Amino acid sequence: MECSEEQRAVVSVINTLACRFPGRSRTDVEDAVCEEYSAFNSGPVRAMVPVLVERAAMKRLQGGCS
Repeated sequence: MECSEEQRAVVSVINTLACRFPGRSRTDVEDAVCEEYSAFNSGPVRAMVPVLVERAAMKRLQGGCS
């Protein structure tokens, strides 16, 4: 199965945030991104989903929430 552009963007968000938060485990980063992605997943407009996910996950990781 081929990955969609959106899926590739979400993987890129995970990689970016993993580098930005070296003190957090990759699992923490993946969990934050996946949880935020699922919150935006039902929206009809898809173009901004990766950006919104990155911002929300970054806030979560900065605040220490899991």
